[in-house]
Amino acid sequence: MPPDSTVTNGKAPSAGTPTEGGDRSTRRVRAAADALRALIRDLHDTEHGVAAPSAPPLDLTIAARAHPADGWRLEFDPPLDEQLRGQLAALHDRIGVYREGAVYCYRCESTTCPHAEPPTPLSVFAGYDAVGLPEWRELAQWLIARNDPRAADLFAPPARPLAATAAGHELRHRQLPEFGRSSRTYAILGQVAAGYFRRLGGDDPADRFALTFQAVETLGPGGRRELRLNTVARLPGGAPLEAWLAGDRGTAVARAREAARRALAHIALEAAALRSAEPARLRRAFSRIPTILRRLADSIERGERQLDRRTRHAEHRRQQDRRPVHKALEDAAAAAIGAWYRDERDDTLIVCGPQGRAHVFNEDGRHVTSFILPPGGAEFRVRTARWSPLPAEDVNRVRAAIRGGAA
Repeated sequence: MPPDSTVTNGKAPSAGTPTEGGDRSTRRVRAAADALRALIRDLHDTEHGVAAPSAPPLDLTIAARAHPADGWRLEFDPPLDEQLRGQLAALHDRIGVYREGAVYCYRCESTTCPHAEPPTPLSVFAGYDAVGLPEWRELAQWLIARNDPRAADLFAPPARPLAATAAGHELRHRQLPEFGRSSRTYAILGQVAAGYFRRLGGDDPADRFALTFQAVETLGPGGRRELRLNTVARLPGGAPLEAWLAGDRGTAVARAREAARRALAHIALEAAALRSAEPARLRRAFSRIPTILRRLADSIERGERQLDRRTRHAEHRRQQDRRPVHKALEDAAAAAIGAWYRDERDDTLIVCGPQGRAHVFNEDGRHVTSFILPPGGAEFRVRTARWSPLPAEDVNRVRAAIRGGAA
């Protein structure tokens, strides 16, 4: 008796009976379902990594045409694997795994849960645990755990920020595959942890903070691979990071970040052209990411040293009372009405001159200080309500006061 036949009342059914036909149909349906399930699973794992245990159900639609005259040949248009890839990518588009300023928590499947952001201003990302929960450590402790001999320099005068890189596999080596270790929907390819920075530039320990820069590969619209440089931080007092980057203290870091972003964008464009072509060339393109991150770390440290030298030089000039004010007076006289602002926090008056110069005056027209604005600095301060345009009557009043004081 064939091993897959069914016995009824002690006898094997004859060929062609409904029972045998039903069993054969059931087996074929089961085999087809198993083959299709394996295809969908393999496509998903290749494109997105192993699905999380709590992944939601996914409704799939498959378009096929049967040709009875040709042995019931099936035709898929577009091809079956393309149909499935598009729908799997659409699923991950809806999940929304990327949010600027946060990491993805695989345990909560969210970027808005409490685990997705640094718990303190001194915290940097230290990797994922076994179930994909983000872990955070103070920068000094993270450096010590990595046996970085520079950790003590964070507290030795003069205090200067340090920057260290970590490869992606270092950050996920404890992560289980089913909790995101092999995910390609959200993959941290490497990072730079840097600090300590000072929000206001003073000596208050409570004013310090650290930054984590991560090269992240994610899925964009339509399943397109995207490379991003995510900046993760919690500034003291909840101050906005972008405001600090637009100010004097963050200029060097902002320039270094922008250079790294441009380099990653170039790799992303190159990868888009190679994605379905030569895997070896694609790997070579992505192999440049560690170099980009090391250059970012070097630029941050070098820029902070230059800022420190400029700060000491400016302080020396103030002490010697040799700081020229003739540009402030010239710019105040020549500036248009729209170049004048009020600083709402300090209640001072600002005039913007050429070449990024900005000059601060008090209400009596006395020059307080001058500084260089980064590109877009004035617009950012207006957008964040730090500065407000100064009315024409106030501009004319302070100009008259400046002329009177200079006479």
